[in-house]
Amino acid sequence: MDFGLCAYGIPWTAGFAGHGTPRANPRPLDTVGLLDLASRLGLGGVELPPSGLPADTAPPVATDLRRRAEHLGLTLVIAGGRVAEGTLGADLAFAAAAGARVVRCTLSGILCGDRRALGRAGWEELLRAATATLKAAAPQARDLGLSIAVENHQDATSADLLRLCEEAGDPVGVNLDTGNPLAVAEDPVEFARRILPVLRNVHLKDYRIIRSEVGFRLAHCAIGAGVVNYAALFALFRTRPAVTLNLEMAALGERHIKVLEDAWWAGYPPREASSLLPFFRIWHEREETAAWQTPWDSGADAQLTAWEMDRLAESVTRIAELRAGIAGPAGARA
Repeated sequence: MDFGLCAYGIPWTAGFAGHGTPRANPRPLDTVGLLDLASRLGLGGVELPPSGLPADTAPPVATDLRRRAEHLGLTLVIAGGRVAEGTLGADLAFAAAAGARVVRCTLSGILCGDRRALGRAGWEELLRAATATLKAAAPQARDLGLSIAVENHQDATSADLLRLCEEAGDPVGVNLDTGNPLAVAEDPVEFARRILPVLRNVHLKDYRIIRSEVGFRLAHCAIGAGVVNYAALFALFRTRPAVTLNLEMAALGERHIKVLEDAWWAGYPPREASSLLPFFRIWHEREETAAWQTPWDSGADAQLTAWEMDRLAESVTRIAELRAGIAGPAGARA
């Protein structure tokens, strides 16, 4: 299949959830196991960090990773760190040696669209610093034949990313996480349409929207079983055939978007009310009052391996059907 698996989309199985704590998975996959899992599922690639998975006894060697991926018929995307961490140059060199075409990176650790700790001025300064770093890294990426894909990691709006890409220049583009626009009060399809000219990599993610007193929670679900309109997204993606796609199911922990608190908006510039309508329509039409906890949230760790693998298998099936244009009545809404 022409989509792959992102290691961060199976955080329990890959050993990220609870790593270094008593709640850590006692039998996580290592990098070899991750590639083998993607191959068994019939997927086309893997996205993983250059440091490997927590279960690895040593970081993967790029040339060994390349050989194993090629043997299994898998493409690679390298999931780098935050731009401010200063590892982008090393991530690019590793990606080139591993035979990858894309290095994904993030801007911040902000989640749930909640920028109040930085405020608007702090966020603007973060964007300026990231733009300068990405602009300096762009020549290295060009020389290596790589793209840099900056993710909307529940922090950046489409306007932020478009400005960053324009100022940093090619080959800096966007890693679209299809579920994360909801966390910054944007419609995923409208977000994708705006950033489409600079789209480099996609994380296929979905959410249900669960009502709360101060906004809503984004609840974990199989990809294609939530509110994201994949029929419309795939119509857009077909115009960008070189873009890589990877399944990245939602994180296991709570994602509470507190848009009804005045302070939540402190990190954002003013927006035209009409620009928010596509997002508010999704919220209004698809909001539920239902349980939102994953087994991780409820402390049922013993259930997590089977639960996560069941969700992954369902996601693979749903996305394969949607890609083939034969989604059943339980698929994404058109």
